[in-house]
Amino acid sequence: MLTISGSDSAGGAGLQADLRTFAACGVHGVCALTVVSAQNTYEFKSALAMPPEIVLAQIEAVLADFSVRATKTGFLYTELNVRAIATLAGEGKLPLLVMDPVLVNMHGDGLYEAKTEMLISELLLPKAKVITPNHLEAGRLLGRVLGDDLTAIEEAAYELIDAGPEAVVITGGRRSGTAAVDVAVCAGKTTMLERPKIKTTNVRGSGDTLSAVVAAELAKGSSVLDAIFLAHEFTTHAISRGAEWELGFGQGPISQMRW
Repeated sequence: MLTISGSDSAGGAGLQADLRTFAACGVHGVCALTVVSAQNTYEFKSALAMPPEIVLAQIEAVLADFSVRATKTGFLYTELNVRAIATLAGEGKLPLLVMDPVLVNMHGDGLYEAKTEMLISELLLPKAKVITPNHLEAGRLLGRVLGDDLTAIEEAAYELIDAGPEAVVITGGRRSGTAAVDVAVCAGKTTMLERPKIKTTNVRGSGDTLSAVVAAELAKGSSVLDAIFLAHEFTTHAISRGAEWELGFGQGPISQMRW
């Protein structure tokens, strides 16, 4: 499994969450670092982007030595990195690509300039097999704000499908209400994956985890829909297991291990 994403110095999201999740799913994770960040559970302080040639060198190094069966992308951070990854995907070098857009931070604020968001939508989205945005990110990919209405979110998922991916999962943990509903569209059908919201602030890395499980299960030969079902179940259990943790003063991590 290859993940292309950024490092979280708080250890809860990004590469750290991906590699932990891969291990829990029984696959070996290799990685390409896109950005080094200085952050904790409540604040994003600063970041240093990796030059695209370094990102590409990491990817080429692991592809030359490992039979990578699936790939996922996370926080790419710069326009140059987005272009570089999209080029590799277009050349067929990133198999079974699962794209976690990572367009907003823990507070829901945008992480990219409008031009970079547009490039993610235009260059990378069509090359993904599965994408896993939350409703805020799905809205940004489509150029409009999405609210909590499930009908509108389902319509948005079908619009994203039209852009090229085989499946879209719009996650529901950030929407209001007593239940978290992931809206999955695959093979022309909609599946609503619902769970009661767990009363905890420890949800850091939950989006990374869901997309990482989807990618890991695809690497192991699961169908897309089965991978999505298992990812929903895995993430729900991971949030539950870490719900009582007291790590940091803000949004704590979830517990991917002991699956």
